[in-house]
Amino acid sequence: MLSVSLLMIVIMIVWGFFVPCTLNKNKKNYNQSSVVKKNEFHQSEIIKNEKFFNNAMIYSSILQRYLYFNKLSKEANIYNYIVSQDDVLGKILIEYSSSGVDRSEITLLLQQYPILRQIKKGQILSWIIITKKKLQCLIWDIFPQESRIYNRMDTNFTEGIIRSLTPLNDGLSSTILFIGELGGTFINSARSLGIEENCITDIINAFKYQLNFHKLHQGDRFAVLISITMNNNHNFNSKLLGVRLYTAGKDYYAFRANDGKLYDREAVSLRRNFIRFPTLKPFRISSNFNLNRLNPVTGQVSPHAGVDFAVPIGTPIFSVGDGEVIVSTYSKIAGNYVAIKHSCHCTTRYMHLKKVLVKPGQKVKLGDNIALSGNTGRSTGPHLHFEMWINHRPVNPLTTKVVDVDKLLGNERIIYLNKVKEMLPQLRFD
Repeated sequence: MLSVSLLMIVIMIVWGFFVPCTLNKNKKNYNQSSVVKKNEFHQSEIIKNEKFFNNAMIYSSILQRYLYFNKLSKEANIYNYIVSQDDVLGKILIEYSSSGVDRSEITLLLQQYPILRQIKKGQILSWIIITKKKLQCLIWDIFPQESRIYNRMDTNFTEGIIRSLTPLNDGLSSTILFIGELGGTFINSARSLGIEENCITDIINAFKYQLNFHKLHQGDRFAVLISITMNNNHNFNSKLLGVRLYTAGKDYYAFRANDGKLYDREAVSLRRNFIRFPTLKPFRISSNFNLNRLNPVTGQVSPHAGVDFAVPIGTPIFSVGDGEVIVSTYSKIAGNYVAIKHSCHCTTRYMHLKKVLVKPGQKVKLGDNIALSGNTGRSTGPHLHFEMWINHRPVNPLTTKVVDVDKLLGNERIIYLNKVKEMLPQLRFD
């Protein structure tokens, strides 16, 4: 069973929010700020019992953070309560809030989540009420193994679960499992559980080539495993270890390897090595790949070894993959142009540019801005001519699948797959 101090660390880490004042200073103000309708026995027990007081103050901070992220009304009120032996949820929310909670709100919450009828003595409830007696958020501290968070999303509530798994032996590190469901955008749903921004960004980057996060469905589930460590300066660091996202009848997984990168269940990198278009969005194709094309300038049959995109002058042009700039110059035919050598015997070329932003020998990453489009060289109008060559032969960049799979091999793969085998059972939704 986790110690009280570790639980405090876990919760504060989870929400990345520190109680702004010292413990003693907060104790002096607790009766006035945390519970609007006073109950002398209830409050005196909080002050006497260090465990209860500390948790109550931490959950106040959680709810304040929730208000900040969701930009709720300043009229919202935060409450904390230690459950006594004969309490039931409805009675608590009505009697220990200054204005009470509308009974229809309580009925809706209990209909959705009957487990809330099982609250027990010694557990802590914290909640937010906004105008018109509307319940916005409820945290149920099932001390010390688990906390459940109920957030209002439109006309219903969503449930999130936070579990503390076996901590490391230094007492300052722990592994936390977050289980939630979409009740809005993925970002807001993850934030409402207290998942840190850097971990949310890692999840989005891991799946951005597989999923459109704008097209996820309400009720989609996610489980996120995070390692949290407190350093000597009492600052908390969160690192994503593994994630499972279930949508449209399919599970998507990502796990962090020892090299710091995220891979799928088979140790294949989730990062796409090439993107299809060298622009931020697809533009109209003014001339397709055709090795037997009639040249519109010369009138002669000559190969068109690339694709022309009708882009306005000054459009940012991006490298479609990692590589090294091998050409950055001007010619009468190509105008200003760039050539980049990638791995897997692949080279890409970008022509008729207005301005080149890279130099020969420069290393570039996928998505780096390398130039601005133009109308230089032999050109009939503003456009970008884009070529892809594999093994010294031109290929159609719109249809060719570039084989450049980044995956773990040998002993690294064995170590990784063992880690995945260990983490997979932890990423459950129940």
